[in-house]
Amino acid sequence: MRDAAGIAEGLKAGTPEVLAAWRRDRGGEDGGAEARLVEEVGRLLEIFAEFLRSPEPLEGFSREGATRAMVAKISAIQHDLGRDAVGVIEDYASLRRCVWRFVEGRTDLHALDGGEVARFFVKLMQAADWVTERGLEEFEGIARAKMESDLGRATATDLLTGLPDRELFNRWLLPQAVEEHDRLALIVFDLVDFSGMVAGGNVPRAREALLGLAEAVEKGTPEGALRARFGDDEICVLLPATEPEEAYATAEAVLDNLSRSPEGLRADAGVAGYPEHGASSDELVGSVLWALKTAKRVGGGGIVVAR
Repeated sequence: MRDAAGIAEGLKAGTPEVLAAWRRDRGGEDGGAEARLVEEVGRLLEIFAEFLRSPEPLEGFSREGATRAMVAKISAIQHDLGRDAVGVIEDYASLRRCVWRFVEGRTDLHALDGGEVARFFVKLMQAADWVTERGLEEFEGIARAKMESDLGRATATDLLTGLPDRELFNRWLLPQAVEEHDRLALIVFDLVDFSGMVAGGNVPRAREALLGLAEAVEKGTPEGALRARFGDDEICVLLPATEPEEAYATAEAVLDNLSRSPEGLRADAGVAGYPEHGASSDELVGSVLWALKTAKRVGGGGIVVAR
């Protein structure tokens, strides 16, 4: 390592050694998330080495946002591992120490030009500070979003049925399901004559009817189904890994349970499948509402599958 470029080359080649020292320094435990963290930090060290070897200023270290994206990935893993903000700072401080020790242990700094060595370490400090600041920003953003999500989930619950409400379903639950599954089905049940009960002043009966629908939906749907209150008189069911034909059979089971209730309740149902009836959560909802509207127009407690 006769010059700064040589130091950077040595750092790149010594990445496994630096990572091993970093794991010892911070006491990381074995596990899948920890392995992913070490892997991503190893990639970050390679970017460090490339930056330290090049003549470009700090502005080039971001690589047009690519480095920040990597730091965001690291922050997400740190969050999964249960780190707090102090832990994030400590992780990067430990990494800086390990890099520093590696360079000092492998390089005779007195044999190099003083100005060049100074520029090398200034760039190292600048890059390390940049990563720490961006990492903390990304981590705090993830933690804040998680807190808001948890708060939203806690408050966005229908008080009558105890099910998630429509806002929570549309904003979080359905989009997440579409993202996580290659195929799913959505059923929306609508009570027959619910509006008439309310308009006639029989609100207690309307409430009992809605609870009866919620109970029938729970009994008639398989384990893993996600239920939510979809509207004033509507309960929806999200069925992962389910074809529309299977969802139709599920809807039949629910309506059969409902008809056997002491009140002899009835409901109409619309069925839609992802991705055939909608390539996004919004399109899927539009399709199932079309199917439900058609079923209500036909009347008689029927089931219609979206086109």
